Parts: sequence; C-alpha cells; structure tokens
Amino acid sequence: MFVGVGAKVRVECKDKEQKVIFTKEGTTDATGTYYIHVNEDHGDETCDVVLVSSPLGDCKTVDPGRDRARVVLTSYNGIVSDSRFANAMGFMKDDIMSGCTMLLQSLMEEEN
Repeated sequence: MFVGVGAKVRVECKDKEQKVIFTKEGTTDATGTYYIHVNEDHGDETCDVVLVSSPLGDCKTVDPGRDRARVVLTSYNGIVSDSRFANAMGFMKDDIMSGCTMLLQSLMEEEN
C-alpha cells in the first residue's frame, strides 16, 4: 500500500444531507505528500480527503478502508495551527510482491 508521486487526492466536504458542497484536488509529490490549501471554514460540514487516482498502472486498486481520511477544516475548535494531517491512504499492487507471503507467515507465528 503506497501513495507515490503523481497520485490524485481530493478534499471533499458534505453538508448535513450528505450533499458534496466543496471539493479541491491536489497531487502527491515524490514522498507521497500533498498540500491542499483551503481558505474557507468548513466547521458545519463533514470533510474527508479521498483518493482519486493512482499514476501506477499496476497499483490502481484502492485499499479498502484506506480510501479516505477525515479532516477537521475549521479554526473554531481550539486547534491553534492551520495545518491538518490526514491518516494514511493507499492503493494496492495488482500482484503480490516477493517476500510478502513469508513476512505474513512470520507475523502470524509471532501472534500465536
């Protein structure tokens, strides 16, 4: 799972009726980092960062449960900084990478 350079992400805010009322897109850099500047206050809305697309042909499937991350976009909640950090999101590779099977088996053994 990885969001690398050139992945498209979008901030999406919905009102109480779940209607999308604000969107703004961004693109990740070489470290998988993105910056989306939002000027407006969205305190009465539910906002998520969502994955839009992957630039990698063999890594386009969104990892279930990691397709979006909630963000609070208001300055009326006690948070001093204007910066917000979303949880990790990512796409899955189409083919299992070599070594994954052995790694998963060793992790399962450690749990038992």
